[in-house]
Amino acid sequence: MSSTTATSFAAKFTAFLTTIISFLLSLPRLLLSALASLDIQRGTTHPPATITPTQEWTGLSIFSLLFLMWGLAYGLLDIMNYHIKVAIGVDRAHAAFLAMAYYFAYIPGALLIGGPMVERCGYRAAAVLGLVLLAGGDQIMAVGASQLSLNMMCLAHFVVGLGVSTLERTANAYTVECGDRVRAATRILIAQSAAAFGTIIAPILANAVIFDPSKSGIAPVPNPADPTRCLMPPPPPPSQAGDLNTVVSFYKLISYGIFGLAALLALLFFRTRLVIEPLVPASPKLSFPKWKLWKHPLASSKYARLWLGGAANFANLGCQVTVAQFFFEHMRVNACLSDTGAANMMMYAQILFLFGRLAAVGLIQVPAVPFLKRFAGVRSAFKPRWVLAVFVGLATVFTGVGIVAAGKAAMACAALIMFFEAPSFPMIFEMASAGLGDWTPVGESAVIVSICGGGLVPFVNGKLADLFGVSQAWGLATGLFGMVFSYVLMNCVVPSWRDAVDGAHGEGHSEDVELTAK
Repeated sequence: MSSTTATSFAAKFTAFLTTIISFLLSLPRLLLSALASLDIQRGTTHPPATITPTQEWTGLSIFSLLFLMWGLAYGLLDIMNYHIKVAIGVDRAHAAFLAMAYYFAYIPGALLIGGPMVERCGYRAAAVLGLVLLAGGDQIMAVGASQLSLNMMCLAHFVVGLGVSTLERTANAYTVECGDRVRAATRILIAQSAAAFGTIIAPILANAVIFDPSKSGIAPVPNPADPTRCLMPPPPPPSQAGDLNTVVSFYKLISYGIFGLAALLALLFFRTRLVIEPLVPASPKLSFPKWKLWKHPLASSKYARLWLGGAANFANLGCQVTVAQFFFEHMRVNACLSDTGAANMMMYAQILFLFGRLAAVGLIQVPAVPFLKRFAGVRSAFKPRWVLAVFVGLATVFTGVGIVAAGKAAMACAALIMFFEAPSFPMIFEMASAGLGDWTPVGESAVIVSICGGGLVPFVNGKLADLFGVSQAWGLATGLFGMVFSYVLMNCVVPSWRDAVDGAHGEGHSEDVELTAK
């Protein structure tokens, strides 16, 4: 073959390879475009003020299924972390890595997946992606359980956390934006009540599927030093830890169910107009590199309410996860309950958690009662910020009392903590992101990221429990709930914060609200 022919062949082969590579690189974009063409609402968005009440409540009802799914995942996580710790034979510190993997996934999940997906593709597409990630994580969970592998279980928790954080970033924002902001606090509390219902189902499933009936009814051994309390059983040796065959089948079944729900919702979202797409505020363009965070407009003191809200939610979720994750140990040590008794008690506490959110909804609606709304004192006392202050304040009190409570008093304290902590996350999310205008998507992502507090605080609590005991370690949650209460109280008494929150609820004006209107 002559050099000219060889050169011609090389040029044609290079051109052929270039064409193939270009096609492969453009294939994802072509597939996404083809999928987008199936959406009968493609390119249509609705500003919140134009959404009708029928559209508002239809979309909220369907999106509540997402809240139900992550509520179930959250409830099972608390029980599974305890069960896996016993089955694999690891201590509290190593078992805490499971929760850390789950909650630290909220950082990339909200910032790199959920937030960008919502801004570029909308709420509906992001919701379906979140469900797929959640189902995939459950499949990995089944593999990890079958191998009794803590590392694989940590990976599974991380993937589940990516899915749930994407769902939270999507669905919480959707419930706030799918109608008039005046009703945002009510909508998000109602939707979050579906998540609370999911956490109620979890202990029932655990009793029916996970726990060994021959062992789960055995009461713990009384503490010789304190007859009112009991001892935690020592972890079994790895050779006697048993297996998790029922858990493997259980998580596979859950995964298949979530994949099915994702397919059903995809049909409802993209082939019908039942769930409309609210307009996602476009974040303003920055005139400087993104890494220069100190120059960001949100870094100014004007937005301290947002960042302190994120810090408060970091502490709040840390407390909630700590109470839930160590609930079994508290019940065994302070109330001398068996595994079955502790699971039943958790179910009752989760029912109170649901009622806590519904009670907050009812209290917020008190000023709308015809014969009461004419009284200024009633309108002021039942504003969302004051309702939240009362709930968080009482959660702080009962957490503190729980340090010294034993027997039925310990059971009552644990249940009442669950009741009064119930509305804190959805109301802090709505409160911290109120009045941010074009920066609303960034603010919502920041608050969702703060959920990672659920991964750090239980780890610290576990260390304290090893050093000082299960009861005394609850002092950490008491202090952190106090920090949350101080933030909520600032929203009630600091004039600029109070006006911004009330203005977002249609009860006055603030600089932020006026900027938003412009």
